Amino acid sequence: MKRKIGALEKVDADLPNLQHKIRIDPPSYRDDFVGQYSQYASLYELFLQSPTTTDDSGIVRLRDLIDFVSHVADCYPKITEGFAGDLRALIERHHATLEPELRDKIVGSLVLLRRKDIIDSQTLLNTLWPLLISTPSKSLRALLYQKIISDIRTANSKTTNHKLNRSMQTTCHNLIASDPASPKGLWSVKLTRELWKRQVWNDAKAVSIMAAAALSEDAKVVTGGVRFFLGGDQEREEAADDESDADEDIDMGKLRHQAVINKKSAKRDRELKAAKAKVKRKEKKKNAPHPLNFSALHLLHDPQGFAEKLFFQHLQPSQPKVKLNLEQKLHVLNLVSRLVGLHKLTLIPLYSYFLKFLTPRQPSVTSFLASLAQATHNLVPPDALEPLIQKTANEF
Repeated sequence: MKRKIGALEKVDADLPNLQHKIRIDPPSYRDDFVGQYSQYASLYELFLQSPTTTDDSGIVRLRDLIDFVSHVADCYPKITEGFAGDLRALIERHHATLEPELRDKIVGSLVLLRRKDIIDSQTLLNTLWPLLISTPSKSLRALLYQKIISDIRTANSKTTNHKLNRSMQTTCHNLIASDPASPKGLWSVKLTRELWKRQVWNDAKAVSIMAAAALSEDAKVVTGGVRFFLGGDQEREEAADDESDADEDIDMGKLRHQAVINKKSAKRDRELKAAKAKVKRKEKKKNAPHPLNFSALHLLHDPQGFAEKLFFQHLQPSQPKVKLNLEQKLHVLNLVSRLVGLHKLTLIPLYSYFLKFLTPRQPSVTSFLASLAQATHNLVPPDALEPLIQKTANEF
């Protein structure tokens, strides 16, 4: 008779091997896990006492133990109930001085704990977001941004997670509103633009974040917000088309044929079921109302007020708060003109603004003419347009 491997049998410190055994039979390896967890706790305390003087072997051992515990923490929830808090405290306090591999391992472990539902999305995002906007490390910023996007998309994959979305949207908006001159607001712009593109955020709250960005006092944040309104909807359609093209690659006839001629297996059966589900989702999506009918420009709360603020803040003053170059000003002008034309707004000073640029000597005169045409509608007083027509006739 085969003897069952018991907890009393000595297990070496081969953590991947122990991890595999724990996944199979957690109760039998509880004592072994407790031994490794005690080592982790000791190393953790030593590291907190002197994070800059811990030697390389200690850091490597701590990193390996963090990886090990995070993979099997769900097997021993009571023993590891403080583990997630340990990791959060460690990276929040010492992210600037942590060894890069250990730092990345902590981030990855927190994400893994989220996947195992040991922590929720809100807890994870509350940890990662402040790090994203404060860390000087380019590689860490890239990792954090990718993990934040991934988690929000996952949280909204089955059904819209309104509570999480509202919380993150408020955080993004507050980052811009609390300090309009700070370049940190660019992270709110990047996050919102990507989630809008992926149709995760598609409401007026997301649009209000980008409106705040367009009215901020940092040139890059302003440009990011303005460009969103000029091209965000097109990006969305292109992303939707890309996903649709990927779905079209599924050949159900070929899959069924392979299922008939090949030996039946659980794996092939799962693949066929997954393909059927994907095709079904595609058909449902195809027959559903098109989600891109609501342009960001239509979701603005106050188009008139927004257009006026853009114009008087970025274009009209001789010494504006934000110094924009000509290309950036043209983007702002394009947006103001599009708002005026789309919503048939009244912004009389806009037309006199064009006068000085309508000359063949102006390198971007065609862009100014295009914006002028865009801002012209049947409610514009003829008196506002007459000088422009006269100037165009005389100059060209």
